Amino acid sequence: MIHPTLVTQVLTIRFGGHVAVNKVSCDFRPGALTVIVGPNGAGKTTDFNLISGQLPASEGRVVKDGIDLTGRSRSARAHHGIGRAFQLTNLFPALSALENTRLAVQAQSGHSRRFWGRAKRLTG
Repeated sequence: MIHPTLVTQVLTIRFGGHVAVNKVSCDFRPGALTVIVGPNGAGKTTDFNLISGQLPASEGRVVKDGIDLTGRSRSARAHHGIGRAFQLTNLFPALSALENTRLAVQAQSGHSRRFWGRAKRLTG
């Protein structure tokens, strides 16, 4: 049996009288797909914020590889391999999806300084 690398135990957060995440316990095992499912407002993002240290838990624990990270800073958690990436849907909202994609391709290909060049030179 593969032991979990990340465990949450009765993870809870309260905002005043509102309980946003209520006693959530999960095991995350290497090579296994673990899914947190729920409707909008169910607390999924808040749960991730608790795991990553973006928010402090009202109660419960976050354990990574047997080390209790509860109460530790985001940087301490990152040192143990827990991080958070934020979804950015509009890098440049005034540009089209094609123009945003073109900028990403240019940056990766080393052509980012030639913004006004012809787009065809970036295709195969």
